[in-house]
Amino acid sequence: MKKILLIGASGNLGRQLTKISKNFDCPTRNDLDISNSEELIAYFIKNKYELVINCAAITDTEFCETNISDCISVNTVGAANLTMLQDQFNFKIVHISTDYVFDGKRGSYTNLDLINPISNYSKSKAAAELIVRMNRKNLIIRTSFFPLEFRHPAAFVDQYTTKDFVDIIAPMIYKESISDKTGIVHIGTEKDSVYNKVKKRYPNIKKMSRKDIKSVYIPYDTSLE
Repeated sequence: MKKILLIGASGNLGRQLTKISKNFDCPTRNDLDISNSEELIAYFIKNKYELVINCAAITDTEFCETNISDCISVNTVGAANLTMLQDQFNFKIVHISTDYVFDGKRGSYTNLDLINPISNYSKSKAAAELIVRMNRKNLIIRTSFFPLEFRHPAAFVDQYTTKDFVDIIAPMIYKESISDKTGIVHIGTEKDSVYNKVKKRYPNIKKMSRKDIKSVYIPYDTSLE
């Protein structure tokens, strides 16, 4: 297999992917800023890839509510710049998206359900999805995961999800990424509350409710089919 360009290798998912395979080129953001189109073109002139996995994202939903420019630059513009270069450099994009592109009112979403993003974070990711989907050779992976180290003292008892810890999700993402699939796939584990998911690894985690968070919209159920 030829080298794969992995963007966002320093993030939670990217670090796990590099543990699964050594077949990645992993430039830092100082080496390659995908929101800078000229820098991106120069990089692809020097480096040839058949596959690009884009894990780069700002996932802090509260940050995205008040830092719209940064949110758009990382979550949307970078994906758009990559998509615009595909015809010139002939590569496939695997774009990591999120279950938050759905409004989370009912859950059990299929890849045929209409998206309805609510927060700035989810809107930026949905916009990137729509752009990447313009090239039919690409693959969108909707997923969600906890970092290995869960730093919060409590977890939601009234939010339901198919997300899981990143070391469980990452191998599933890698398998789909190197496949011939195109379009949209959903990746997750069994549906349960966030609290029950986290408690499996952190038995002393405390309970909290979505109503305890006032600063940003917390969806009820973003579980994926």
